[in-house]
Amino acid sequence: MKHIDARIYSGRTNFEWKDLKLNPEGLLPVIVQDYIDRTVLLYTHMNEDAWNKTLSTGLFTYFSHTHNRSVVKGKKYGNCQYVREIFLNADKNALLVKVYRTGPKDDKKSCFFNEIEEI
Repeated sequence: MKHIDARIYSGRTNFEWKDLKLNPEGLLPVIVQDYIDRTVLLYTHMNEDAWNKTLSTGLFTYFSHTHNRSVVKGKKYGNCQYVREIFLNADKNALLVKVYRTGPKDDKKSCFFNEIEEI
């Protein structure tokens, strides 16, 4: 059985929000991946508030277009995502965030479950 290291992200980075290249809406695209099995869980965005909350709490926080505010991913249903690693791409305009999920697991672990049929 694989040992799971349960430490969360330290909140330290070698770059700051001001160093990032944001999209026209002032948001940063983020791909979230399961730390254990590498499943891509979702594609979302962060604003500066979500960035700061993610770093200070260790819980992945994203910008919700629906609610027009920062939201802790999974908090509503008790399956939070603890940040383990953060990677910045070469252009400094997107993040890959690896997370450790807790709480109840659902059938649709990833938001990428709609398979496109062959054309």
